Amino acid sequence: MSSSKFSVSRLLLYFVLVSLFLFVSGNVVGRYLVETQGIDKQKAVLLQGVIFTGLTLVVMFILKRKNPDLFKNIGLKGVNSSSKLLVGIALPFILLVSGIFTAYLFGGIENVSLNLTKNVIIAILINSVTAFMYEAFPEEVFIRGLIFEELHKKYRFLISLILQPLIFICVPIMVMGIASIFFGDPFAVTIDYFILLFTFGIALQLYRKYTGTLWMSIIFHIVYLEVARYISIGGMYDSDVALLKFDEAFGGFMTLYLSFLFIVILSVVVLSVLLLIDKRKNKEVLY
Repeated sequence: MSSSKFSVSRLLLYFVLVSLFLFVSGNVVGRYLVETQGIDKQKAVLLQGVIFTGLTLVVMFILKRKNPDLFKNIGLKGVNSSSKLLVGIALPFILLVSGIFTAYLFGGIENVSLNLTKNVIIAILINSVTAFMYEAFPEEVFIRGLIFEELHKKYRFLISLILQPLIFICVPIMVMGIASIFFGDPFAVTIDYFILLFTFGIALQLYRKYTGTLWMSIIFHIVYLEVARYISIGGMYDSDVALLKFDEAFGGFMTLYLSFLFIVILSVVVLSVLLLIDKRKNKEVLY
C-alpha cells in the first residue's frame, strides 16, 4: 500500500511498537536493573531512555528507507517561520513565570524562595537529558509524528487533533495492562490522569502545528516535565533539589494551578487563538 494513503495496519503498527518499546525499556529493563541489580533509579531511567530512543531511531531509519521524506513529513525538518518558533519557545516560560507570580499574588503559595544551587541545576540538566530520551523524543516521534501524520491522511486537522491524544492515553493503558498480566502490577487509570494526558496531547500537537516543527513539541514536553518535577511537586526525588520552595494553600495546589492550568490549558488557549489569527490572515490574503 502506498505510504501516501491512510493505512489502519500502519497506525496499529506504530501504536504497538511505541507501547512495546515503552514496556520493554521501562517495565522489563528498568525493573530488572532496580529490583535485582540494585542500580540507582535515576541511572536506570537514563539507560531505559537510551534503549527507548535507540529502538525509535531504528524504526525511523527503516521507515526512511521506504519514504525519504519521512523526517520532513513528521516535522523533524523545517519550521513555519523563525518568529513563530521563538513565540513557541517563549510561551511556556512566560506562562511559567505568570503562573508562579499569580499563585503568590492570590495567596496560593507563600514563603517563596528560589533554590538555584549547583545541585539543583545539575539535577535538572541530568533529568532533562533523561526526559528527552525516555519520554519526549520517542513519544513525540511516534504520537505527534508518525501516528498523527497517518491520521491526517484520512481526517481533517481538528479530528486528527482529537484522535491522537486518545491514542496517546491508550499507550500507558496498554503498558499497564501488560505489566498487570506479567508482573501482577495494579491496573489503575484515574479520571484526572485521563484529563491530563488528553489536554497535554492537544497542547503538544498545537505547538507542532503553530511552529511547524516536531522539535517544539519535544521542547514543550521536556519543559512541562521539569516544571512538574522540580517546581510544582517540589523535587522529583528529593525536596532539597526543588528549584522553587514554597508553602501551598493545600497539597497539590501548584500541580493543579501551575502545571495543569497555566502550562497546559493556557498553552492550548493561546495557541488556538494564534492559529485562528493565522487562518484569518491567510483568508484575507486569498481575497
